[in-house]
Amino acid sequence: MKPIEILLRCYIERKEGYWQAFCIDLCLAVQGDSQAEVRRKLHEQVHDYLSDIIEGEDQPYAEQLLKRKAPLSQIAKYHYISFMCQVKRFKDSCCTFKDTMPLKLA
Repeated sequence: MKPIEILLRCYIERKEGYWQAFCIDLCLAVQGDSQAEVRRKLHEQVHDYLSDIIEGEDQPYAEQLLKRKAPLSQIAKYHYISFMCQVKRFKDSCCTFKDTMPLKLA
């Protein structure tokens, strides 16, 4: 049986010589030197955040912490980047992706 997973919407963008990655469903962000680095860092940050909620000291606040969303401007930016990538306007400066996390973390 597969563990239940949650699907998280994320985007990456290049800004002034560095890369940023955002998870709009949990309002988390990281910076780094490459797309691969920020994608890895964001995945780790999401994993740690969910671990604290599901198995750690933040369990009593799980419902509230899982409903934490990014500001509307970031959500709009995610959808804009997603649309522009589909029409091939953006190539190497940004991208969107979906990250999956099991609800039972290892």
